[in-house]
Amino acid sequence: KVNKWILNILLVVGVVVVIYSSYSGIRLYIDNNKTEEMINNIQLEVVGEVPEVSDSSNNNEVEASKGLELTLDFDKLLKINADTVAWIKVVGTNIDYPIVQTFDNSYYLNHSFDKSNNQNGWPFLNCGNSSTFDDQNTVLFGHNTNGTTMFSQLKDIYNGKFGNDISMYIYLEDKTIEYKVFSIYLEEPSNVASISRYLSSDFLEESIEKSNIKFGVDVSIDDYILTLSTCNNVTDDRIIMHARKL
Repeated sequence: KVNKWILNILLVVGVVVVIYSSYSGIRLYIDNNKTEEMINNIQLEVVGEVPEVSDSSNNNEVEASKGLELTLDFDKLLKINADTVAWIKVVGTNIDYPIVQTFDNSYYLNHSFDKSNNQNGWPFLNCGNSSTFDDQNTVLFGHNTNGTTMFSQLKDIYNGKFGNDISMYIYLEDKTIEYKVFSIYLEEPSNVASISRYLSSDFLEESIEKSNIKFGVDVSIDDYILTLSTCNNVTDDRIIMHARKL
């Protein structure tokens, strides 16, 4: 009787686990579709047409030119979400979204750009940073969805898929800021030096030294940098990417 009782309990637990796993999988599938649809709709709605580049012999030049010529309708973005502060574009990747900021760093971990509940969240600016991107280290967070949205492609940059010459752009209402990636590495969540608003020479040297890709971009204590942070999904580490403001 005892063994039968234990078996019944194990059976119930197993059924509950299967149901929960199925629900989680279906929910993630639905959220992924919603995120992709949201991205497509936003890009169609607010991104202006990119002029053709006359000389397309150099793909890198073409991509860089596209980045510089991107035009956005910030009024439409703000009508969708008043928390919008900027737009990020990492050339050659799918990282091409509006960036939001609110009073804490938890809300957009599970809310989409339209503020609906979504496990993928939305890329957001650290609540402690200036929305004008004029801190010495400006930090952006985003989920690694194990797909191609949000900051998932940071893992591909880390693995060398996009090479060692990567440009990034931040579009504000009144200006465009260009960056060059100089480091990408794994970091324990307990180490918060990478998301500090202030830089030190030791930190910059260590960041370049432990970078998984050698970008060959010089950086000094007088520079301003942009930091992207996402989860690794393989270990508890985070993927950290730094870029120098040009």
